[in-house]
Amino acid sequence: MAQEKHPEVQKSERLIEEYHSQRSNWATQAMEDDEFRNNEQWKTDHLSTLKARAQSPVVDNVVYPAVEQAKALLTANKPKFQSTGREDSDKKVGRLFADLMTYIWDTSMGNVELKQAIDDYYVKGMGAIQVYLDPMCDYGRGEIMFKALDPLNLYIDPNARDTFCRDAACMIVARLFTGEQLIDIYPQLKDYLPEMTTASDERYPTRSRKSSSDTSIEIGPINTDSYYKHYEVVDRYEKIKYQVFHVLDPSSEKEFSFNQEQMEAYSKELAIIVKAQGKENIITDDLQLKDFLEIIEAVGPIYHMIQNPQTGQPEPMPGPEGKNSIPGSTVELSRITKADLMARGDIVVNQVLVDRIQRILSAGGMLISDTVMDVDSYPIVTIMNRHNRNPYPMSDVRFVKPIQEYINKLTSLIIAHASSSTNTKLLIPRGSMNRRELEEEWARAGTGVIEYDPELGQPIVAGPVPLPNELYKNREDAKGSIYQILGIHPLSQGDPSSAPSTYRGTVAIDEYAQRRIKSKLDDINEALNQMGKVVIQMIQSYYTEEKAFALLKPDGRHQRQVINQPVYDDLTGDLLGRINDISIGKYDLIVVSGSTL
Repeated sequence: MAQEKHPEVQKSERLIEEYHSQRSNWATQAMEDDEFRNNEQWKTDHLSTLKARAQSPVVDNVVYPAVEQAKALLTANKPKFQSTGREDSDKKVGRLFADLMTYIWDTSMGNVELKQAIDDYYVKGMGAIQVYLDPMCDYGRGEIMFKALDPLNLYIDPNARDTFCRDAACMIVARLFTGEQLIDIYPQLKDYLPEMTTASDERYPTRSRKSSSDTSIEIGPINTDSYYKHYEVVDRYEKIKYQVFHVLDPSSEKEFSFNQEQMEAYSKELAIIVKAQGKENIITDDLQLKDFLEIIEAVGPIYHMIQNPQTGQPEPMPGPEGKNSIPGSTVELSRITKADLMARGDIVVNQVLVDRIQRILSAGGMLISDTVMDVDSYPIVTIMNRHNRNPYPMSDVRFVKPIQEYINKLTSLIIAHASSSTNTKLLIPRGSMNRRELEEEWARAGTGVIEYDPELGQPIVAGPVPLPNELYKNREDAKGSIYQILGIHPLSQGDPSSAPSTYRGTVAIDEYAQRRIKSKLDDINEALNQMGKVVIQMIQSYYTEEKAFALLKPDGRHQRQVINQPVYDDLTGDLLGRINDISIGKYDLIVVSGSTL
C-alpha cells in the first residue's frame, strides 16, 4: 500500500503543476532561444528546402559573439560592496559586512555564477541567483553561499508583478536528480530511497530545432538516460506572516526580537529586584545578575553594611541594620522571573507579525524539511530582462532572432550565387562532339554541359546576374542592429573604424558606449543589492559564533577579520561580551555602481 504524502508535499506538487501550465510557453521559447544562440538557427522545413535547391544551410552567427561581448563588458571586474549601520553605534561593525560579502563572493566563485546569471538574462530573458547555507563547508560550521539557478528549474507565482518577484506567493525550485546524486546531497535518504517515487522529464522542454551542423549539439540538462532512476527534488519557498515578540528592556537598555520558543525561554530567565534607601532597581544584565546571586548565596536576600574595624572598609552582614550598621545600608534582594517583570510592565513586550520565508523541501514525494527562515525576502533573486509585469520576461535573443535569420538567408544566397558564378552553363549543338570529353575538359572550372538543338538558336554561355552592392550593405547593417539591440558599440569590440583620431575622443566615445549598456547594468546592480539584503539577514542568523576570514585586497595586501570574538574576564573566566558582534543591529549593503564594468 502506497504511503500517503504529507499535505505540504501535496501542496508543492499541486502548485508546481499549476505554475508549469502558466509558464510552459515561456519555457519552450527560452529553450528555443538557447538553441538559437548555439548555432541551431535553421528550422527543419527550411533545411529541407535548401537541400532540395543544393544550397548549404550556412549559419553566420552574430548573436553568440554579441552576447559574449555583453557579458564581458558587464563582468569585467568583481563588484565592490559598501555597507553601513543604520545607527551611529553600528557603523564600526557595519563596515565588516562589505568584507563579509566579498568573502562570500570569493568562496562562492561569484564571478562565474554572476556571468552565468547574466547569460541567462540575455538568452532566456531571466537570470536567477539563489542564496543558501551549505552546512558541510568550513569543517561542518557552515558557509553562506550563492549560485546561479537555471531559470527553467524555477517556477514563480504567475500573479507576481515585481521585477524581483518579491510579491510572489511562492517560488519553487524543481530539478531531477539521480538516486546517487540524491544520496550524496542528502545521506539521510539512503534508507528511504526504495519508498520514494521516481519522476519523468515531462515538464522539462525538449529540443525544438534540428541541428544544421554535421554533429549533434546537446543543449541543456540530459534527463533521458535509462540506466539511472530519477527523483524530483522540489524546494518550495512561501512568504508567510510570522509572529514575533519585540522586547524592550529599559533596565539594560536592550531590545530583542524573539520567536515563540525563544520567548518562552526568555520568560523563564531570572532577574533581581534591588531595594535600597527606598528605591527599587531591576537587574537583568547577566554579569550584574551573577554578582547579586552570589551575594544571596553568601549573606542571604537581606543584608546591611558594617565598617570593618581592621580595614576600615564596608562589609555586608546578613539581616537588617543593627547598632554598628552603617545607617541606610540595608539592601533587600528579591528573585523574580522576567515573565513577572513583563506582567508588571517593567519589560515592554509587543507582539507583531512580520514577513518570513517558509521552506518546504521534498524529494521523490517525501518531506525532507519544513523550516521557517529568519529572512523577510526570498533567497532567490531574479534578474528580469524585458520585464512586462509578469514572471515571463522576453530575452534579447528573441528580439534579434528575425534579424539573425535574415542574415543567414542573405549569406546562403551569396554563397549560392558564388557557387553559380563558378559553375558556367555551356549550351552546345546536340551530337557536335563527345560530351564526356567536353565535361572532363571543363570540369576544372566546374562547367555544366547542356545539349541543345541548333535550330532553336546560337550557343550561349549562361551565367548569374551580379548581386547588387546594397545586398552586402544590408547584411552588415543587420549585424550592426543586433549589437545595437544588445547595447554594444562597435568600439567596445575593438573596431577601430569608428574611433576618432584623438586619444581623448576615443576615451569619450568609449564612455558614451558604456552608457548604452548601463541600463542593463542598473538592473543587475539592483538585483545584487536585493541579494545583499538577504545575505545580511542570513549572516546574522547563521554566523553566531566566532569566525575568522581572510581577504586579499586588490593591491595585494592580506586582511584578516574576526567577528563575534568573545571577551572573557581574566580572573573568573566569565564571558564579558563580544567584539564585532554582528548578530545585533541593522545594516544596509549596496554594490558600488559601475564597479563591474
